Amino acid sequence: MDDFNELLRKKGFRATPGRAALLRTLSTAKRPLTVDEMGRKLDLNVVTLYRALNDLAKKGLLLRGSGVGNAMHFSYPKNHHHHMVCTGCGSSSKCPVC
Repeated sequence: MDDFNELLRKKGFRATPGRAALLRTLSTAKRPLTVDEMGRKLDLNVVTLYRALNDLAKKGLLLRGSGVGNAMHFSYPKNHHHHMVCTGCGSSSKCPVC
């Protein structure tokens, strides 16, 4: 049993293998991941994945954002920080255009 199962239970969720794997994947990622990237890594149904991500974000277990092309991405809140977003292209990292 890992800490993610306990964390899920504390927030009122059933500690399913899919939810724990989702949190584990995002906690070890070097950057926020898009829904498509997580779907490929975890081999989960997109509808199930969106539902889980939104539920976990509502309870504060994940951070939700948008990047280039307004692609929705999620990250595990390791520490509190802010991102600057380019108003020209919407990038939250170095702007390749502007």
